[in-house]
Amino acid sequence: MEIIVYAALGPSGEGHALARRLLAEALERERGLAGLPAIAAGTNGKPFFPDRPDLQFNLSHSHGAAVCALHHLPIGVDVERLRPAPRRLSRGMDDGDFFRLWTAKEATIKRRGLTLHALLSPLEPDPLCHCLEELLPGWIVTVCPTEDGPVRTVRI
Repeated sequence: MEIIVYAALGPSGEGHALARRLLAEALERERGLAGLPAIAAGTNGKPFFPDRPDLQFNLSHSHGAAVCALHHLPIGVDVERLRPAPRRLSRGMDDGDFFRLWTAKEATIKRRGLTLHALLSPLEPDPLCHCLEELLPGWIVTVCPTEDGPVRTVRI
């Protein structure tokens, strides 16, 4: 089954609301659902639809960008605005390489339902991660599915 990633830009500070609107739009367009199903949070805060285990999703937002990933298996997604990398974390990496690695690690952690504290561990990103650099110019978007498959992107 294909991996679907929706993305949009909006005002900074409204990323959470924009991500939820993207989720609603994606579910309507892709699955014909009018309105969001009830959302619950797992033990580490990962959101899910308790009444729709067939629909897996993940959301991310950063500096006015928001992304939503859909699949039938657990999935993680992350977006970060390309900017100077924090020097204490980047250890000499160039900014693009740092944020490609950071978003891959975060998408992996989110797919697994771990806490973001795991970002500071020596965790390697999952090799199934796909970096979607062209989806939102100026941002790095990475999606991490449970199984490999084609990725379809939609920019709203």
